[in-house]
Amino acid sequence: MSKFDIAHVSASIAADLVAAKKADDQAATLRESANANIVVLHKAKAVIGRYGKCSGATAFVDGIVSGGLSKKTAQNYLSLFREAVKTGKPVTDWGSTKDGAGRKGKGGKGKGTATFVDLFLKAFNHDNGKTLQVLCAEIETRYQADTLETFYDGFVDYLKAEGLEIAE
Repeated sequence: MSKFDIAHVSASIAADLVAAKKADDQAATLRESANANIVVLHKAKAVIGRYGKCSGATAFVDGIVSGGLSKKTAQNYLSLFREAVKTGKPVTDWGSTKDGAGRKGKGGKGKGTATFVDLFLKAFNHDNGKTLQVLCAEIETRYQADTLETFYDGFVDYLKAEGLEIAE
């Protein structure tokens, strides 16, 4: 590849990344706006019912479908929307509707279909790896002091201290 081609492709990649960053920023702003309007509905004591029976639910689903998303996606979003209006709590992840994900607090069982390596990678990359480094250092210190029999026990203790239910 010539220098011209490398520079051209590199500039194209940079432009794509700038556009992606702008889109991410716009998406965050739009989600904040949606959550602010959810609070407005909650404070007004609005109740979101079923699609076809409730004007709010119907307008919500129809708006999503007319925007180009599938009716199934719209109905999944409706369950999150309904719960958010009921509780007044913001929706943090519109894409997580299975088994109530995106709505559950601590205490979930953490069971799912993701591979262990995918889950571990998320933990490893959290806060640029700093969170896992700190936890591992704490576990290693306790292990060296003979207050833990195994490193695994350190992870179990950590999860239980966070109030999570785990399978042992």
